[in-house]
Amino acid sequence: MKKRQLLARADLVITAEGALDGQSPYGKVPCEVARRAEALGVPTVALAGTIGKGARQTYEHGIAAYASIMRRPCSLGKAIDEGGKLLRAAAENTMRMLLVGQRLAWRARDA
Repeated sequence: MKKRQLLARADLVITAEGALDGQSPYGKVPCEVARRAEALGVPTVALAGTIGKGARQTYEHGIAAYASIMRRPCSLGKAIDEGGKLLRAAAENTMRMLLVGQRLAWRARDA
């Protein structure tokens, strides 16, 4: 199956980048992934090590929402060493938030 066909079957795309900022729409992978997903009607959430100046511009380039994986300031070395753990925790938190939104939508529909 081609990548476009796989993307078209998705309900959500979660992508990640070291830093999401004003440069992201101009060559960083998450915005290109988001553009392709948006063209197929699939929303994209970006998780990033840091959220920098100009990150809001990514909304205009397909990113529907973004969040930092960092819970508190730490050294670059520690962030790199714990990157996998931080990313997993951020992905879980993101999915939990989406589930809350889904439950709210169901309640509104049933009201």
